[in-house]
Amino acid sequence: MDAAKPMHEAAAALGVDPLYVALPSYVIIMGGGAVINLGYCFIRLANMKSLSIKADFSLAKPLIISNVLFAALAGLMWYLQFFFYAWGHAKIPAQYDYMSWMLHMSFYVLCGGLVGLIMKEWKSAGRRPVGVLSIGCVVIIIAANIVGLGMAA
Repeated sequence: MDAAKPMHEAAAALGVDPLYVALPSYVIIMGGGAVINLGYCFIRLANMKSLSIKADFSLAKPLIISNVLFAALAGLMWYLQFFFYAWGHAKIPAQYDYMSWMLHMSFYVLCGGLVGLIMKEWKSAGRRPVGVLSIGCVVIIIAANIVGLGMAA
């Protein structure tokens, strides 16, 4: 994100709202990732004879539609995480820039842990791992609040 600062500054100079100055850089950042992913997929299709686009499209239409919708949903969620990261980053004072990524990643771990508990993915793991996960989630919540209080002071 720091490498995109010149783009952020150019957007700000054009009068773009501070909440949205990071968004133009995402075209380059995510576009580069998309090109690499597409290239990797095509290389795998070319090298692995067990993979085939034709075989994928021979599946039942409802399955293809649900796969496409879930892939689109995953892409939307991936974009939105950066969208909201940019919003949060815009509200954090410049001297605390380094904290925004920590808060972003901590929220990922927290949400993943809580969703795993809610969806009962940890049901057969036993009490000790679930206890460690629960304590970890509480530590993340406390740490995020300490960081928030520190930035507010």
